[in-house]
Amino acid sequence: MAKRRIVLIGYRGTGKSSIGKALSRMTGQGYLDTDQLIEDATGKKISQIFESEGEAGFREIEQHVIARIPSGAGIISTGGGAVIRPVNVRMLRMNSLVILLNSSPEVIYNRIHTSDRPSLTGLPPREEIEQVLKERMPIYRSVADIVIDTSTTTPEEAARQILNLVENGICVPDKRKELFSSVMKTAIPSGEKIHLKKISGDYDIFLYGILGYPCLHSKSPGIYNHLFADYGMPAHYTWFEHKDPGRFLSLLPGTGVRGLSVTIPHKETVIPYLDEIKHDAESIGAVNTILIQDEKKYGFNTDWKGIYRPLEGTLGDTAVILGAGGAAAAAVYAVSMRGFTPVILNRTPERAEHLARKSGAEIGSLADIGKYHPDLIINATPVGMGSDPHTPIPPSALQPGMKVFDLVYTPRDTPLLQAALASGCSVIPGTEMFIHQLAEQFRILTGIDTPVSRLREILA
Repeated sequence: MAKRRIVLIGYRGTGKSSIGKALSRMTGQGYLDTDQLIEDATGKKISQIFESEGEAGFREIEQHVIARIPSGAGIISTGGGAVIRPVNVRMLRMNSLVILLNSSPEVIYNRIHTSDRPSLTGLPPREEIEQVLKERMPIYRSVADIVIDTSTTTPEEAARQILNLVENGICVPDKRKELFSSVMKTAIPSGEKIHLKKISGDYDIFLYGILGYPCLHSKSPGIYNHLFADYGMPAHYTWFEHKDPGRFLSLLPGTGVRGLSVTIPHKETVIPYLDEIKHDAESIGAVNTILIQDEKKYGFNTDWKGIYRPLEGTLGDTAVILGAGGAAAAAVYAVSMRGFTPVILNRTPERAEHLARKSGAEIGSLADIGKYHPDLIINATPVGMGSDPHTPIPPSALQPGMKVFDLVYTPRDTPLLQAALASGCSVIPGTEMFIHQLAEQFRILTGIDTPVSRLREILA
C-alpha cells in the first residue's frame, strides 16, 4: 500500500488516539498526536494549559504545533477543536486524507466523563457535549473527506475500515464508471473528456461539479481545479449537465461525488431531494451548494453572501431586484440584511408573488422601473449573458448616482453595466458576486477558507 498522510478529526472520545495508533501499527507509518505534541512542547498537561492560558491561549499553542508537523506521510490525531481555526484546516488538509471519527453524544459522555479536561462552556458534561457537537459538526463535515462511526467499533475495526478505503478507493468502480459515461454524453469540452478518461480508473479521487441545465457556461471547474492543486487535494471538479436534479442525485451514492454547485434551473427544484437545508437557504427558498457526506445531502445558499459582501459600504433606501428566480431571492435576502427596502420587478409580476409573500417586498413588472428611483439595482436575470446584447431594463431608466450590480458574470462587462457607466452610475460586475459566493462555497465543501485575492488571481 502506498503510504499516505491520514489526519483524524472529531470530538474528544471518538477514538482519534487509539485508532491513530492502530493505523500506525498496521501501516508502519509514524504517528503524531497534536495534544501530545502540545504537552511535550510546553511541559504541561492540557488541563494545566487551559487553566493558565484559557482556551484562546491553548488554541495559539495548538496552531504553532500544527504548523510544525511534517508534510510527508504519517498518521495524525488532532484535538477536538483543532479545525475551528481556518489556518489549521489549510495546513491539515494539505496532501492529506481527512477522516472524521463520529460517535453519539451518549457514547462520548461514557468515554470522557472522568477526564480532567476543563469545561468549555460551563454547562453540565452531557449538555456541553451536545452543544459543542452541534456547533462543530458543520465544520467537521466540511473538513472531512470521509466519516467513520466509532460508536460501536474497536480501534482495530475502525482502523481496518479506513485502510480498506485507502487501499480500495472511496467509490464503487461500477458506479463511478456509470457516472462518467453519462457525463461523457454531454457537451463538455474535449479537453475535459480527455481528462475524465485519464482519471476514470483512479478511485481515490473525490469528485465535485456544477449541476444545472445548462451549466457549460460556468467557470467554476477551472477555479476549483486550481484550488485543489493549491491544497494538494485528490479531487476533480467537472460539469454535470442534467435536466432532472432528483434523478441525478439518485445516481451519486458510491460515485465519490462529495459536493455540488447548483445553477439554473435547479436551485429551487433540488430542495425536496436534500436531507437537510441550512436556515438561510430555507428562508431564501433556493440552494446553490450541496455538501454530500456520509450519504446525506446538505443544502446551502452562498449566493446571498456573494451579493452581501460586495455591497459593504453601499448606502441607500430602495433596492430594485430584476428577476424572480433563485438568484433574485438571494438578492432580496442580501439587500434586506444590508438595510434596503427591496422591490422585485419581473417580466411577469405573478412569478414574483411567492417571493414577495416571503420577503414582504413590493412587486411589479420590468416596465415599472420608471416609477422607482432606486439607490441600487441588481440584475438577477440571465439577460446579457454570453453574446446576448440586450439589457433587462431600458438604459433610459438608469440615472447618475445609482449603483448597478449585474449578477451575470460572463461577459464581465455586460450590456447593462456598459449602459450604467454611460449614464453616470457606479457598477459592481457579476465577477464580484461569483468570487465571494465561490469563496464561501469552497469553505463549505472543503473546510478551507481560501483568500479572495487568490480567486481573483485565478479568474484573471
